[in-house]
Amino acid sequence: MQRMVSGILRQYGTQMQLDRGGDVISVKGFFQPVRSKSWQSMVNLETPLGEVYRGQYIYIGPADVAVSEGDVLTVGEKRYFLRRVEVYYHRDQAVYTWGMCVEKGVNDTWGSRS
Repeated sequence: MQRMVSGILRQYGTQMQLDRGGDVISVKGFFQPVRSKSWQSMVNLETPLGEVYRGQYIYIGPADVAVSEGDVLTVGEKRYFLRRVEVYYHRDQAVYTWGMCVEKGVNDTWGSRS
């Protein structure tokens, strides 16, 4: 499963730069804004787990590239702060890494190392 997902990321993913505290590497993955067709996506949303801000982005990258909260992704000309990172597993094997990002300088003060 990991080989299949890694192949999809290599073939169809977007080239990004990952800054892991000064160690910058290239990585291919998926990166896109969090979207919803509902009105809730137009305003900040209060949930039982806390406030969800507009302007968040999802990162999906290879499981073999270590990514941590506080790392910074550069996609095109913009930089994005990783607020939350999780590794997804299938049958005890890491398959991909998922991250929630915000644009640097926009709602990025929570947990920021900068």
